[in-house]
Amino acid sequence: MKEQDAEEFKVLSSVLHSHLAYEEWAMKTILSPKERKYSSLEDGEKQLLHWFPSYIEQLKHSIEINKNYFESVAIIMADSWGAENPKTWFPCSTSDLEKMKGLMTQYVREWSSEGADEREVSFGRILETVEKLYPDISQRQKIEVLVPGAGLARLVVEFVKRGFTTQGNEISYHMLINSNYILNNTFCENNFMICPFIHKSSNVEKRNYQCRQIYFPDFNPGDISLLNVEYPDIPVGELMSMVAGGFVDLYGPPDLNKISEIYSNEEMAVQFRNENKGKFNVIATCYFLDTAANIIDYLKAIKYSLNDDGYWINFGPLLWHFEGNDLEIDVDSLNDDGTTKKKIPMSGLEIPKED
Repeated sequence: MKEQDAEEFKVLSSVLHSHLAYEEWAMKTILSPKERKYSSLEDGEKQLLHWFPSYIEQLKHSIEINKNYFESVAIIMADSWGAENPKTWFPCSTSDLEKMKGLMTQYVREWSSEGADEREVSFGRILETVEKLYPDISQRQKIEVLVPGAGLARLVVEFVKRGFTTQGNEISYHMLINSNYILNNTFCENNFMICPFIHKSSNVEKRNYQCRQIYFPDFNPGDISLLNVEYPDIPVGELMSMVAGGFVDLYGPPDLNKISEIYSNEEMAVQFRNENKGKFNVIATCYFLDTAANIIDYLKAIKYSLNDDGYWINFGPLLWHFEGNDLEIDVDSLNDDGTTKKKIPMSGLEIPKED
């Protein structure tokens, strides 16, 4: 196995292992501290908390629900990713386990009915803008859309539902594995359930809210095929693709290796970048720009992969996840208050509308 392949397997398998290790970790971080504190109380004090044993049982049941779901994800998806034998997996890190909490939140946001209002404000505005640009549904298959930072792929699915040829790009194995699972193993709406709020004990109005079950997906990805009922000539099965890897590495221009730490000259990456030059009619970014260590890299990659008449649609903050790190940021691209200037600092990108 090549060194690069070995490192990739290590990262992949440790993420898969975090799915299997979830139960033990949740028991240790959620239940054990509560049980220790409760056992240290005197009998009279315990009587004041008569509800506590029942609460602990609810938490145990919620952890078991999550465990069952994530075990299914790991076992089924391991085969698809060439990691069939769990005995060969690398142990997960604490960071891998902590990401499971964010993963569950992402399920709520992208695939549950509870996240519908949030999606309408973000995904909805992006989709409405692009639909107005390309109103002829029968011709949308000719429009290439790129969704960097695709997460659990709901925005990708929404574009495909509307007839657009759409490619999602994601670097996180947590997101890639789980989006693959939900896209290919859902049989009906609300096929699955998890208890995503058990890790949050602050600002909870009622204890039973913490153990609340969330059902998903609120839309069956397989129902995308219903588009063919009205538009039989649209090749629905060919509209969607997902690409694993870094946005800059896969979609950036050839000269970024001079300034970017995450840009490689691997043959496959170079070939893929060449294929993506000027390829996309639309690049839709939603809560993505703030993930950049160097936002200029992102802007150059957007400019490189967007065709001359294309549109970049963005929703989300122009902040940095890496605030506080020792980073070099081009201050010429900032306003006095720290926000990005309206004029994008490179030739070829303009902002005709800002809302």
